Amino acid sequence: MLKIKFIGAIEGVSGSCTWLHHTDSDTQFLVDCGMHQGTEREEWANSQAFPFQAARLKYVLLTHAHIDHCGLLPRLVREGFTGLVYATRATRELTELMLLDAARVSGMFTEHEVKQIRWSVLDDDLGFKWGRSIRLAEGIWMAYLRSSHILGACLISIGWKANDGNRSICFSGDVGCQTDENAYLPLMKSGQHPFADTDYIVVESTYGGRVRAHEHQDSQLRLARLAEVIAHTLFVKGGKVLIPTFSLHRAQELLMDVLHWMKVSLPNRRHGLGHSDNDRPVTAIFHAPLGHAVTQVYAKHLCSKSPNGKFKYLNAALCESLAMHADEIQTMLQRLVEHGRFKAGDGGYLSMTKPKQPSNFEADIVIASAGMCDNGPVVSYLERWGNDPRNTVILTGYQSAGSKGAELMQRANACPAPMDSLSPGLAEVIDMSPYYSAHADQQMLLDFLFRTDGFGCNKPATLLINHGNPQSKYELHRAVQMRAESRDGNCRQIKEVRIADARWLNLDSGEVIEQSSTEQALLNELEALRRQLEFLSDNKERQDKPRNHDIATLQTE
Repeated sequence: MLKIKFIGAIEGVSGSCTWLHHTDSDTQFLVDCGMHQGTEREEWANSQAFPFQAARLKYVLLTHAHIDHCGLLPRLVREGFTGLVYATRATRELTELMLLDAARVSGMFTEHEVKQIRWSVLDDDLGFKWGRSIRLAEGIWMAYLRSSHILGACLISIGWKANDGNRSICFSGDVGCQTDENAYLPLMKSGQHPFADTDYIVVESTYGGRVRAHEHQDSQLRLARLAEVIAHTLFVKGGKVLIPTFSLHRAQELLMDVLHWMKVSLPNRRHGLGHSDNDRPVTAIFHAPLGHAVTQVYAKHLCSKSPNGKFKYLNAALCESLAMHADEIQTMLQRLVEHGRFKAGDGGYLSMTKPKQPSNFEADIVIASAGMCDNGPVVSYLERWGNDPRNTVILTGYQSAGSKGAELMQRANACPAPMDSLSPGLAEVIDMSPYYSAHADQQMLLDFLFRTDGFGCNKPATLLINHGNPQSKYELHRAVQMRAESRDGNCRQIKEVRIADARWLNLDSGEVIEQSSTEQALLNELEALRRQLEFLSDNKERQDKPRNHDIATLQTE
């Protein structure tokens, strides 16, 4: 029997962790082991006892490097876990960077504990290919499939032998936005879908109740809007552009979009205007200490290929957009990391500030961490540039309540405003975050669930919805039912849709495993304590201003 118990992300979008036990081989393992983030009540869960014995776990199967999926791995090691963490090479290297940074900033665990994690890297094997089965124990195996969420991200399929044949369950991880028809974000190629014959799909629901506007899924409109804002700021207002960024993935996307502006939009603009005072070189600076190390990983792996010669991750449209071969993109990223400067055609220079170097206020465009503007280099740029309406701040990511970024977002516009309509003493703020979200919206989640990549199968799947707030789960549940009722013959059949909860589930039979009276009493007591803590925390939050978090690198997007 294979049984499953959801440990984290049951009531929100962080702390992803699922416990599985294959009783026939007595193999216990986790899919992800993430940190809880958000309010004090949510972060309190990070210090609570695990419901399992860490020393009895044999594996952790890691979907990707965001801290809400990997952040408690060092604590797992501290408590006796000596098994293997399975991941792609890119995910391993990014996870180590994120955890080492968290150890330095949060003090929740040590760098030594991070370095004690034992890894099994899937794509180091010369025979690696997406979807290849890997044995975990007698009668149970797994396969990794590509996700388009961030570099190295995967969905994970687990198969096992049951009494009446083979069964399988797929964990979506965080579902990305890229599809074969429209890989509109710059870096990642399209993600894959769960196998056509899978019995269960565990799916995230972060944006399960949201449908993204078509304009925000159009790469040309995104690049045009960015070009409009930059050109208006530099050449009409005579100011500076500041783009706060998350160090992992968003920063590298912005690097490519700013490079596109320098190589394509800027020369076109100058050619249209003829010679003018605007012919001076334009300088863009990337200033993110953690982002510098993350970009080094992207330089190594973004353009890597599988043994079949295909790119593992790279969106080939990026090569066309930048008029650069993949090896030229890789060389450019390596040059930025190693030498700090890259000439972007005749129009300007792209530079990368190394850790501990001071801010460069002479630059025209600055991409700076942290994404929510509460700490990191972006703070000094805001102090210098934030009180001048000639300057523009472009927000490209989620801003949590109480953060400086949320304060800026309150007065953000979608496009530049006339100079005489701007508030004196304040930089203009433009919200471009809808263009950059790396999470699938409701329609994309439905396509992820129902599409089978051309493989026909009559086996219906049971969906387990997790990793979302209650409203987003409910909206996705309803949307799945509506889609299932109107499906065509090429779509996956849906047997049942469930909202994931904390009870053990027998995946052989699909039935909930009843708790003993003692276990149920303990669960009831824990639930009562949780509600009491929630009540006390809500009272405190009403009295105090929301807490500003100091760990911007741990914020997910």
